[in-house]
Amino acid sequence: MVGRNDLCPCGSGKKYKKCCLNKDKKTLMLKQKIDFSQKHDRDISQKLYSYSRKEKFYDEYLKAQEKFFILNDKEINKKFSSFFNTYYLQDFITSMNKTIAISFYEENSNSLNVIEKNILKSKLKSYISIYEITSIEEEKVVLKDLILNKETYVEDVNILKSLNVGELIIARIAKIVEVNRFLDTILSISPKIKDIIIKDITSIYENNKNTYKNMDTFLIYNTNIFYKYIQQLLEPKIGEYLRKNKKDNSNNIKESKEEKEIKKAKENNDDSCSVKKLVKENIEDEYLEVALTIWEEYKSSNNEIKGNENGWASALEYHTKKEKGISVTQSEIAKKYKVSPSTLGKRYKEIKSIHN
Repeated sequence: MVGRNDLCPCGSGKKYKKCCLNKDKKTLMLKQKIDFSQKHDRDISQKLYSYSRKEKFYDEYLKAQEKFFILNDKEINKKFSSFFNTYYLQDFITSMNKTIAISFYEENSNSLNVIEKNILKSKLKSYISIYEITSIEEEKVVLKDLILNKETYVEDVNILKSLNVGELIIARIAKIVEVNRFLDTILSISPKIKDIIIKDITSIYENNKNTYKNMDTFLIYNTNIFYKYIQQLLEPKIGEYLRKNKKDNSNNIKESKEEKEIKKAKENNDDSCSVKKLVKENIEDEYLEVALTIWEEYKSSNNEIKGNENGWASALEYHTKKEKGISVTQSEIAKKYKVSPSTLGKRYKEIKSIHN
């Protein structure tokens, strides 16, 4: 161990206390903070993983795999197992209309400590984005979120040496016990790939703007888009498969006007069925018949139903309970269906305009 008055190991010729002592103290404190964060993260992650292995989630696990993976190839998909585990536990919406992590939190809220609860909450709010590394300091890496156009940082000293200023990465960040850390593996990308992804993400968001409060919310609820990009970037066979599939689709005969109308009517009917299914799964039995009657009235007055089915279902439950004189808030119902209160409010006004 180097003494305060010994020559500094860095070779400056100065005494240790006049040279690197304070810097080393800060590094040690940060390492201890990160170790503490990692320990608690491992503990709660293991509990959550064990919970997710319950038999009642077996079908959900299969559905999540089907939605997440591009290819039906076990060997290739092994490369993405860590990404899939994060998606399955934190992002995938089960048939109960909530994530595994939320179900775990609700069922175990009385036994979880404050640190465990905060870790779960932080991960639920995390999202994937594209970052540019703007500076690397002694204790942190400063990054710019190129989609949300805001600055953030990570403090994980274990990855500081592997990053360079100006590098572009796809990453997921969460604050775990007061330490900003990367979740999952980070992926370095080229400026060209960065431009393509940002253009695609922005386009998808603009086409679904009425469903999400802002881009932050969109990214939280659509991590699967980025996980699809990650699979393509890491596995050449997936890129080849998608290019071939796109070419085959472009060779198909264009739909006639009549076929388009039939398809459109079918999509509207499918959306309507999805709304009814969501309501049946979530609303109490005593309100179900009224809710479905209101929905049929609304459908008969509107040939085209646009928008997320969760938004319609949440508005339907809210309107039904208001009609019954039940004291309930839009925020409460919106949270239940994983939509923003503004989305619920917009759909509620549309339903109310028909059903007074």
